[in-house]
Amino acid sequence: MTHNPALPVALSLALSGRAWAKRRGIPVLDALAEQSRDFGVQPFQDDTFDVAAAIVGEYYCKALDLYVDRATYERAKGLHFTEAHRALI
Repeated sequence: MTHNPALPVALSLALSGRAWAKRRGIPVLDALAEQSRDFGVQPFQDDTFDVAAAIVGEYYCKALDLYVDRATYERAKGLHFTEAHRALI
């Protein structure tokens, strides 16, 4: 297993974002975006942000250019990128 140097930061960001979302009653991705600046991570642009989002259950799907749940992500992964939108149905 290879070591991902971004994982400790992503895990801390995910836990912080989840707590912030629960405390403020806002969506988890919004909380992650707010908290990411404190961790020196660019929201929605940095791979560390994507890892943190995946830890809390929101996966970035490149073909759709969206953050989606795991089931939708897996369906889209199994389709050609020109057909990935069918995963949303």
